[in-house]
Amino acid sequence: MRHSLLLIFALIGIATTVAAAGDDLQTQSPTTTVQSFTAVEGADLMARLEAAQARARSKQTPYWSAYTFDVRPGVAVDPAIREFNGSINTMGDTTVFVGTTAGGTTVETRSLAIFLLRDPSTNQITRMEVYNLERKREYSGYPVYWLGRANNEESLNYLRAIAAASPLDILSERAVLGIALHDDARVAGMLKNFVSTSPNQRIRSSSVYWLGQVGGEQTFLASLVRNGSEDIKLRRAAAHAIGQSRERGTIATLQDLYKSVNDAELRRSVISAAGNSIDEQAAFAFLLGVAKNDTDWESRRTAVRQLGNFQREDAADELMKIYTNDANVEVKRAALRSLAEMKSARVEDKLFDVARNDETLDMRRQAIRLIGERVSKRSFEFLSATAQATDANAEVQVQAVRSIAERRAEESVPLLIKIAKTHPNQLVRKQAIRSLGESGDPRAIEFFREVLAKEE
Repeated sequence: MRHSLLLIFALIGIATTVAAAGDDLQTQSPTTTVQSFTAVEGADLMARLEAAQARARSKQTPYWSAYTFDVRPGVAVDPAIREFNGSINTMGDTTVFVGTTAGGTTVETRSLAIFLLRDPSTNQITRMEVYNLERKREYSGYPVYWLGRANNEESLNYLRAIAAASPLDILSERAVLGIALHDDARVAGMLKNFVSTSPNQRIRSSSVYWLGQVGGEQTFLASLVRNGSEDIKLRRAAAHAIGQSRERGTIATLQDLYKSVNDAELRRSVISAAGNSIDEQAAFAFLLGVAKNDTDWESRRTAVRQLGNFQREDAADELMKIYTNDANVEVKRAALRSLAEMKSARVEDKLFDVARNDETLDMRRQAIRLIGERVSKRSFEFLSATAQATDANAEVQVQAVRSIAERRAEESVPLLIKIAKTHPNQLVRKQAIRSLGESGDPRAIEFFREVLAKEE
């Protein structure tokens, strides 16, 4: 009876499985986009904004006014890419990318526009977005009045006024984003002013992040990290911004901060920031020293996790040594996780060894989970052998079945059916049945029908 109930619950799991929708990467040329807008004329930005208001007044529906500006290089907004290495920040409908494609090419968007949605009765701005003109959008079905290109001075002054007018409003946060995306020497000063004067901590934090991208502000950011009277979250954001900076010399700054700040949480933020630095060799040396020598195990763990970003043989060697030599369980976990992020047959062999032979059952299970995340043929064969072994630990085998279930259905489902039918351990068979029930695969449904028919 219990076996039948488990099968029924598994069938319910299949019935409720929903396929994930694919990512929409539809694009269009900026020229096509602009031609679908209603162009308005005027001597400057303010004149064109007033002209848009006059055109929209008779319709009494919300409307967008939009204009382009000089865009900062090395930054992308909603780019049509699927693989990305770097930082991603989302604000409303706007997702900002700073980094490269999987092939190492810098991702940037040159055709951006500020979009301001207004209430027709008051002409008040109710929403602001920065949109990539090459991405297809419906703009909520509201008309768009196209203001053309604004020069930097009038655009920056306009956005600064929006930020100042509503210091605790979400519009001010979007205005800061708009300012930061401009390619202009005045941006850094405006951002530092927001850090110094804004009562809105989110605006201050966003400004700190963008100061790292603007460059030339390491001294200012480091002073924030050291300022013991400053908000701790802002100090951590400043450390992160230094690490995200594309300037050389960031590791020297971070090393100095690591030595001088006393707050343990803040020091770990400094360590974490080093993993993002473009000074790869200096960052590696710094992080390795922390991972081996810091007396605080949480700091060692933070450094170990960052070492997983280095796809290098010497990084793999050092992580294996740390796994063997560090007595702290959490540091050992971090070392395994970092190793698993490396694409190396040697690393895979190390994971296999831990899964087979480690004295700690919990570490063996973790190694099995990490092996399950790898897509190689060797890893699947190892999981298959582990799950079906006659003398293996049952808990390890259950974890192997879970990991098998995470693989492609073409691989996993036939093996799970075999385990569900033939495995001598009831716990392992039950896990295979649960995993089949969650798979949504037609072969799993047919298997359950056959089993239930035999039990009738």
